Amino acid sequence: MGHQAGGYPSAQPQPRPSSFDAMGVGSVQAPAPFRAPAPTAVDAEEEFRAVRQSSKMKAIVLAAGTAVVGGLLGFAVGGLNERNSAAGVAVAGAKALGAEIDEANKKVVELEQVVTAAGKALKDGKFPDAEVKALGALNVPFDGTNLAGKGIGRFKPQVLTMLINYAEAVAKVNTQKDKIRSVLSVSKPQVEDLLSQGSNPQVRWGVTVQSGPQGPWGSLSVLPAAFPVSEKGGWPAQIEAGEGGKAVKRYSGGDPTGQIIPIAPQTHSAVCSTDTMVRLRREVSDLDKLMRGDQSTPGQETDGVVEMGEAIRKQLAGIGG
Repeated sequence: MGHQAGGYPSAQPQPRPSSFDAMGVGSVQAPAPFRAPAPTAVDAEEEFRAVRQSSKMKAIVLAAGTAVVGGLLGFAVGGLNERNSAAGVAVAGAKALGAEIDEANKKVVELEQVVTAAGKALKDGKFPDAEVKALGALNVPFDGTNLAGKGIGRFKPQVLTMLINYAEAVAKVNTQKDKIRSVLSVSKPQVEDLLSQGSNPQVRWGVTVQSGPQGPWGSLSVLPAAFPVSEKGGWPAQIEAGEGGKAVKRYSGGDPTGQIIPIAPQTHSAVCSTDTMVRLRREVSDLDKLMRGDQSTPGQETDGVVEMGEAIRKQLAGIGG
């Protein structure tokens, strides 16, 4: 059974079908597209880190502030009516929080479905335009502001910790979702070009054979102008190669020194994965761990967001009693 960082027992995770299989990108076996300068927005790590930190601090500050207010209401010197009123606020707040967590968990499940659909589209060789649009509109609606005005100062410290951890986890899910959408949106031309390799493979790399210290060796070159494997009329006799785009004779037999040999497209991705696909696999894997939990590291197991929410709801349901 996994335990969250707060130390409270988690709900037993219910088996759910795998959400994405790393978004299907692991099965793409195609060469990297021409490595033109990629948009810098893809690697906006600092922006996302700032969002995560801001969301975390918002949850903690608001929770602490409302806890102080709730504590004053619950334990201030006063008559029975005042204490009963504070308890009533806490009971109503627990009920409201339970409903809000239910709504947030539904959005997490919806997010899983959207990412699954995007992975299927990529496996089928299609860019997931509809899914990228859906990711932009979808947001899991729970953060520190949900804790305000709920009388949480009357809650047990364990429940307060669970609520803060849940708000922080939801913030991370929303941030990770936006990172995936950014990778797909900004790198759409590169992804579409890579996906097209299945039906229309292009020769994008070549090996120029030169004299080396101990004999002939090859130098990898990105071709400024790729050409289809099934080029009508045959492959060009001269191929532009290197940064200067100098035309080099294509090797056709005999001594290969000073000539260029095209590289088979289907072999390139096995050696040099594209930056876009590596980034995409990493971001999807991180989102998967947030939504489904991570039980792979003994002693450091974590529950998924939905399981965390279900555990909190059970605690909140007992407050009314």
